[in-house]
Amino acid sequence: MKRIFTLLILIIATACLIAQSNQKGDTHSANQNTVIRIEGSAQNGWVKGDNDASSGTSTPASGNENVSFNATSEGIYITILNGTNKIKLFALSGQLLFNGDLTQGRFLIQARRGIYFLKVNNKNYKVICK
Repeated sequence: MKRIFTLLILIIATACLIAQSNQKGDTHSANQNTVIRIEGSAQNGWVKGDNDASSGTSTPASGNENVSFNATSEGIYITILNGTNKIKLFALSGQLLFNGDLTQGRFLIQARRGIYFLKVNNKNYKVICK
């Protein structure tokens, strides 16, 4: 009986902690799957300012020279020079976070810090958002 009571208390405490964490205004959970189109020409690559969060090394998607990506703490910046590309983003757990066709332009897929799998057309890439 004592073990059942202890288990019940642990389940209730866990449920309360989960409910509290969802109420604290986690901005990424509400817009984690949001894709933002960034205005400007993709032909010249990223226009990097001094405080631009997208600054860093842009990784070309091997096998597809029209697509490159850059992971930051805000998410994954994707540059598509031309054409339409099928983009999928998976969490480390395998959960599909984004699935869509992106055309020429610059995009931000908002994601938390962590490890993700990015699928561009039929090629897979491991992406680390720091």
